[in-house]
Amino acid sequence: MSTLINGQHIDSVSALDRGLLFGDGLFETLAFMDGHCPLWDRHMDRLRRGAEILRIEAPERGRLKDECRELAGARGKRVIRLTLTRGTGGRGYWPDAGAPSTRIVQRRDWPTGLDDAHRSGLKAITSTVQLASQRLLSGLKHCNRLEQILAAQECQARGADEAVLFDQDGRVAEAISSNLLLRIGGQWRAPQSPSAVAGVGLAWLSETSPLGVCRASIDATDLDQADAILVINSVAGVRPLRQLDERELIIDEDCRQLQRHWNQTLIPPCDDC
Repeated sequence: MSTLINGQHIDSVSALDRGLLFGDGLFETLAFMDGHCPLWDRHMDRLRRGAEILRIEAPERGRLKDECRELAGARGKRVIRLTLTRGTGGRGYWPDAGAPSTRIVQRRDWPTGLDDAHRSGLKAITSTVQLASQRLLSGLKHCNRLEQILAAQECQARGADEAVLFDQDGRVAEAISSNLLLRIGGQWRAPQSPSAVAGVGLAWLSETSPLGVCRASIDATDLDQADAILVINSVAGVRPLRQLDERELIIDEDCRQLQRHWNQTLIPPCDDC
């Protein structure tokens, strides 16, 4: 089995689960390599913060790690999706404050095509989808992802690999399932928007980058001035954009240096990768 629900080898939840009915939950997508998740503590900190804000019962970290490792195995690369919902109970939008949460751990195959994306870059569009700006949910990786699905459908229709999304205040927020890093006037900048997920990979890279990264509010004019753009998430790592709409972007030594920093500093040696 590739799924554990509350520690049991089953693959279905109750039709009354609030994660299914209302998107009332959180999730983390983790990269495991030879049984090790390089960004584990950062993922767990974000999950705990989200559970506190949503007032969902958070599971014990040690139990979660054991369950993730059980599915990931001791060798090779695996993607583990961890979903935490409020569970069942309550009436409509009114939750049961004492209900136990539901934790779902799922194993997925490592994505294909990453080597080519790292080397050649991605074709991206500026999405027409705007992300809602709800400050109470700022930074959370919650289970309501309809805006991202709409953006992905737009990419499919326009033959693109990725999209740059703005928030409703006209600021660059993020990519579909990744954070962004833009080089503007020679300075690497991470967009500052309450609509963006607080990415654990971007946080690590911002703190450790040999090139320096600053947080900044970035509008459409700034985006037009960016000569290089990277998309970053904890599984896919650092991927450059080669094109945004009809504009060609640079993939130069600075981009390669950030990729090497990720691969050589964050990723442990993998025996069967």
